[in-house]
Amino acid sequence: MMEGVELQIRAQQSLPNNSSTYPHSHDRRLQSGDQFRESKEQLEANLSTIDRFYASPEAGPHDGPPNCQRCGKKKRDVARAFYDYYLSNDPRAWYADHAQYKQEMHRRFENPDVYSLDDNHAFFQSVLREHLKQDLCTVRSTDDAIITGFKYRTSDLFNEGRSTDEILDAYLGHVSSIAPGPGTVAFDSALQDSTTREERAQLYINYYCASSWNDTPAVKAIKAKHARMFEALVPHDQVLASWRKDAQDSQASKILELQGKLSDIKMAQSAYLKSKKRKAEKDQRMVDREPTPRIEQCTLGGCPIEINLVTEEVIECAICEWMDRKGGERGRAVYCSLEHANEDFEEHDRHDHRCMADKCIYYPKLGPPGNFTGSLCVCQCCLEEDLVSMYCSRECYEENFPEHQEQAFQRRGNHNHYAELEYFRPAEDMQIIS
Repeated sequence: MMEGVELQIRAQQSLPNNSSTYPHSHDRRLQSGDQFRESKEQLEANLSTIDRFYASPEAGPHDGPPNCQRCGKKKRDVARAFYDYYLSNDPRAWYADHAQYKQEMHRRFENPDVYSLDDNHAFFQSVLREHLKQDLCTVRSTDDAIITGFKYRTSDLFNEGRSTDEILDAYLGHVSSIAPGPGTVAFDSALQDSTTREERAQLYINYYCASSWNDTPAVKAIKAKHARMFEALVPHDQVLASWRKDAQDSQASKILELQGKLSDIKMAQSAYLKSKKRKAEKDQRMVDREPTPRIEQCTLGGCPIEINLVTEEVIECAICEWMDRKGGERGRAVYCSLEHANEDFEEHDRHDHRCMADKCIYYPKLGPPGNFTGSLCVCQCCLEEDLVSMYCSRECYEENFPEHQEQAFQRRGNHNHYAELEYFRPAEDMQIIS
């Protein structure tokens, strides 16, 4: 009856879960293995105690068949020892979350005239075997072709009825065959022989945290941090999760730093190219002694009159002229007469001078009370990339700066998008008519 009880659940390095149950994590397998070994030792100790007691005079005499109280009590004590073995309340047990197994095993012990201890042990072995099959053979989405193929072959061994010991030996042999080096093989082997958390913690430190001559200061710091976590008996999976997060954060920080430097280079290059362009334009103006006619149609809708911006006196919107000088795409708003300028004023002001903030603090008004042209401003950092971002006031700009900065990051990547404004100033030779 006890022939199969010596089966050991061997702890090996974990495979990450791809479902809510299987395969189990590294730490969960170790916990199950420890509980299985301790439970078996406790069963053997309890059975030895029972044998010694009923071999002593304290057990009392036999009453003889068929209703010997002494034999009946011994039988119940033995059944209780196996009940504790098969149905431990220890949360580490491999069947801790297996409600159907526990219900069925409990039902069997409630009916000792129907199910013998041999029957119960056979049931225990069959469910344990299925558990091992699921744990070892469940394929994860991240498994490569070699691991997936071996899991299928391992499942076939279970289906062929091979012994559990033979299957576990084959599985551990495969783990060793795909190990990256002899150090990993030795680590796996030592882990199989370990029995305490303290012993495993030292194995983890020696394997993961051993120093190397080419370790950078950052790597040394990470190894020291996680060695302390292992020494504090923090679970293996939790330590490695922390390690992966630190590595990802470090990589992300380096990428952000490189993106910032690249953005600075692009800004410097843009400033250089714009300066070069301005110089070329100035040189060209010096060469072109005769003015070149530039014709624009009156901005008032429906007016066909054209204005020569070079030879004629121009009536135009000072704000649009300022934005055009800054590189805006709307162009200048010119008029053939003061009457047409006044007629178009409200529509033009409402359409072309609106604050760019999605959540303008003065909406639906165009800006702060009074003559708000003195508060009009553009983002100076955006000007460096030839983009005119006009706001109705500093207050509105500051209120909307986080969203504006995020939009700038989406266009150019992370960079030093500083909060600095340039305020509206009409051209020096322009006469302002209110």
